[in-house]
Amino acid sequence: MRSDGRGYLDPVTSSSATAVKQSATFTIVPGLADSKCYSFRDSSGRYLRHFDYRVRFDASNGTTLFNKDATYCARPGSAAGSVSLESYNYPGRYLRHYFYELRLDAYQDNATFRADSSFTAVSPWS
Repeated sequence: MRSDGRGYLDPVTSSSATAVKQSATFTIVPGLADSKCYSFRDSSGRYLRHFDYRVRFDASNGTTLFNKDATYCARPGSAAGSVSLESYNYPGRYLRHYFYELRLDAYQDNATFRADSSFTAVSPWS
């Protein structure tokens, strides 16, 4: 995440600053709109949510719309052990990165889209 609140995939290594590591680490929680899906919370308590198909981090305002915007349902990813994250309230749109910016895009049946929309959970930075 960057200062504008939008979600980005920036490189993080063991030598990255603590603040960079924290901004790249999320807690996976039951989906705010559907407990069979997932929501992602950052270290400050903000949630990964979409607004105008752009992904950002916002504090929950407790509305039904926010809960839906912050809920993603896991689907099989293109790589072994990975998942694609489909929007709860926009079926057929998936979380993906495009030039390192996280977006919510309609599914495209091509290798680039499948790679850009497949994610693997890893251990959090300590």
